[in-house]
Amino acid sequence: MKRIKAILVWTIILLLISSTIPAFALASENPKFSREQAVELVKKFFDTSIYDKFSIEYNERSEGKFWYLNWSTSKEPYKRLSVTVDADRGNIVYLSRYSGEDTRKGSLLPKISEEDAKKIAEEFASKLQPEEFKMTVYRRQDLPPVRPLIDIYNPRYHLYFERVYEGIPVLNNGFNITVDSYTGEVVDYSFQWIFEELPSPKKIISKEDAEKVFLEKSGLTLMYRRFFTYDTREQKIKLVYQVKNPYDFYVDALTGEVLSRGSYYGYPKFFDETGGGEPRQVVSELTPQEQKELEASKKLIPKEKAVEVVKKYVEIPGDYKQRYAGLYEDYENPGSRVWSITWEKNSGTPDDYGSISARVDAMTSELLSFDIYDRTRYSEDFKQNLDMKAAEKKADDFLKTVQPEKYRMVKPENHENQRPVPEKIREFVFNYTRQVNGIPFPDNGFSVTVDAQSGRIVSYYSRWTDATFPAPEGIMDKQQAENLFLKKVGLQLAYTQFNESEKRGYRLVYGISPSPSYTFDAFDMKPLDYAGNPIEEKPKPEFTDIKGHWAEDDIQLLANMGIIDWKGEKFYPDEKITAAEFLKMMLTATGNYPVGEELELMLKFGTFAPHETDGEKIIDAAVRAGFVKKGEVKPESPITRELMAAILVRALGYERVASLQDIYVIKAEDGASVNPAYRGHAAIAMGLGLIKGISGKFLPQAPVTRAQAATVVVRFMKMER
Repeated sequence: MKRIKAILVWTIILLLISSTIPAFALASENPKFSREQAVELVKKFFDTSIYDKFSIEYNERSEGKFWYLNWSTSKEPYKRLSVTVDADRGNIVYLSRYSGEDTRKGSLLPKISEEDAKKIAEEFASKLQPEEFKMTVYRRQDLPPVRPLIDIYNPRYHLYFERVYEGIPVLNNGFNITVDSYTGEVVDYSFQWIFEELPSPKKIISKEDAEKVFLEKSGLTLMYRRFFTYDTREQKIKLVYQVKNPYDFYVDALTGEVLSRGSYYGYPKFFDETGGGEPRQVVSELTPQEQKELEASKKLIPKEKAVEVVKKYVEIPGDYKQRYAGLYEDYENPGSRVWSITWEKNSGTPDDYGSISARVDAMTSELLSFDIYDRTRYSEDFKQNLDMKAAEKKADDFLKTVQPEKYRMVKPENHENQRPVPEKIREFVFNYTRQVNGIPFPDNGFSVTVDAQSGRIVSYYSRWTDATFPAPEGIMDKQQAENLFLKKVGLQLAYTQFNESEKRGYRLVYGISPSPSYTFDAFDMKPLDYAGNPIEEKPKPEFTDIKGHWAEDDIQLLANMGIIDWKGEKFYPDEKITAAEFLKMMLTATGNYPVGEELELMLKFGTFAPHETDGEKIIDAAVRAGFVKKGEVKPESPITRELMAAILVRALGYERVASLQDIYVIKAEDGASVNPAYRGHAAIAMGLGLIKGISGKFLPQAPVTRAQAATVVVRFMKMER
């Protein structure tokens, strides 16, 4: 999926860039493939007569020469066709089609299966690039556990065919093809290929030798990690083994040399990329009640005291005026309070602007951060007076002054392993990592930026968490952890692109294999997600008691989609389904049932009562969704056919119409026995084919089996709204 997004973003950027260049501006360069040939190429595959507007543009970049062709209609539904053609080779490298219509037609289930979409994509690519497509293999993308929730809003299959050379994958080479899951039409296509000769895979080092290099030069790092959930504002500190540079560590397969595609030198890794001193999330301004509480609290320092703290370490020039001061709760540290203050210099001259922003802990008077920006620094001639060693001493001396106690609890990062420092550098950034029990805690520490000309500290950031840290006793030995990592994830041999001397080229390298996570619990080496929870492998559900059953296909379909999530080997298709079980299926199918983190949040903030059982939570969710009425059903009670009809019709949004009981006729022998409250629902459900009669009867009070429920849910999802 990441590959697809990267390709699409890259293409959009190219289109935006090209739109600023006049059409035919560089036509004098005489590309090998003319504009006329580009038009003819597209018309070979697409009917362009349906469009009444057309434009063509040309652009040259280091990657090559390209024609950009755009067709569109001036009237609704505003169809579009955009195509990019390689002007040297005559290949269609990108296309996008838009029909202007909603192709879903309201159905929750796609009309085209994933396998059919794959065949459509294969045929499409084979027509456009037959020789190259023969050199690819299909790489199935990781899919969300519940497909309907995706298909409802993004009804498309994203398919990737990766180039393979001598049995070795060529990364970011191949075909990205998007197929509409309702029409079967290819709506996006991207072809990325390097035609230069690739290095021979002969005489390469073995995977075992590459692994030895990995263990020696990188390997796993034991550290404490802080996992913070912003919605619940809860944190977890865990001991983990983590891969240092999973996306930027390579071993040259020919020489055994360690390679990098480039990293940022000296970046303060645990801080915002904005680099500003303003807080990431600021609570709204104080209400009168909050202000009254603040004044009454002796624990919080006033603004004037916070200003004194800042001025103790930062010079505020006389022509800088205070523009902002705010007191807020640090979102990541509930209960704490922080003063954020900003000064600005604005003489009215564009080149004479400056700002100073700082943050002070309102409870401890600790200086948390500051950032100095002065535009004149960049307009004046620069002379580097400090080298790295001298600048680092400045940073050390500053930390010893501002954080004397905590300075003894951090270690400076080893800058020798960073990207080489250029001959001239305007400023140095030094990061210091907190150590707990002799183990690094990269989420905490300090960052100090030193001006290489004046020696002035121009920015300072601190991050320090009050938390309980698990003891390291009982963790897995590092060697054992690394052996498990190499066994479960390890390295893969692949051709990978490197930019060298303004030239793109591919090297044959061993890189870290793709993995859902590169952070592992130090006690059992289970991979952890972004919230610090174990990532469990979910095997494809296979029930042993549905083979040959009349509802087998429907049951398996819902199981594959995550709508049926019964645990165990058996589904028990002919047993009665409970209200909670059926409603959970309906809620999941329509995207109304909270799962995972969303369910945790609802529990946290009281949407569900703490004492409620899982069944009661499901009923509550169904009441909020409008599928049932409060008190209408109990979790463990069976679902009757007439109540199932009501739930289906309400889920379609027809409750108001269905409530008009007297206008409906139920075409069943026992129609009169249907509860008057459900008469309209039963008639609509039968009329739409969601529920079918049994031997001419509706059987309103008959309990629904699990197999019947599965079939009805599939019908519901297939129905066009």
